[in-house]
This record gives sequence, C-alpha cells and structure tokens, in this order.
Amino acid sequence: MRCDGQAINAIIDTGSQLNIVNKHIWKTIINRPIDVAKSVSMNDANGGEGKLRGLVQNVPLDCGRVSTHANLFVGDHVPFNLLLGRPWQRGNYVSIDERKDGTWLLF
Repeated sequence: MRCDGQAINAIIDTGSQLNIVNKHIWKTIINRPIDVAKSVSMNDANGGEGKLRGLVQNVPLDCGRVSTHANLFVGDHVPFNLLLGRPWQRGNYVSIDERKDGTWLLF
C-alpha cells in the first residue's frame, strides 16, 4: 500500500473488525490528525488486550492504481505496520480470490 506516495507494508485480515496502524507509521508517513476521544480497547487473536490511542479518519491508501480510503485506529505496540480489516474491505468493495497461481485482491 502507499499513502501520499510512501510505501507501507500492510496485512489484510478478514477476521479483524478494525483497521489498525502502528504509531510510528502514523507519525512518519500518514501524519494526519488523530481523534483521541475515539480510543478503544481491543482483544487480539491470542486473547491479549490492548488500547488503541485514537482514530485517524479518511486516510488515502493506494494499491497499485486503485485508490482506497480507511479510518485507522493507532496502536502503540502492534507487531505490524498496517492491518486492514473488514471495514476497509467492505468500504472499498475489496474481495479476496484464491487461485492456483496465488491470492488476488479484486476491487
């Protein structure tokens, strides 16, 4: 994915109800205002609990020639740069297609 022309390694997680960005990526690449009133607690797949510091809205994310947008929660200690969950998939009409030659994103 790219935000403002800068590359971000992203994970697409069909089981996540949130879109989450690492605090470092938010500060250095995304660099948009955060609404700290929208902080939330979350549970990860391993049963751990964490707090997300707030919400950054309407972030432009490009995948090749396709432009998408996402509302991203910011996590201080998440083990990825960017996690795109079901809200991003539904909001941008993204489907995942498993084929013999690999996994494809369909927009």
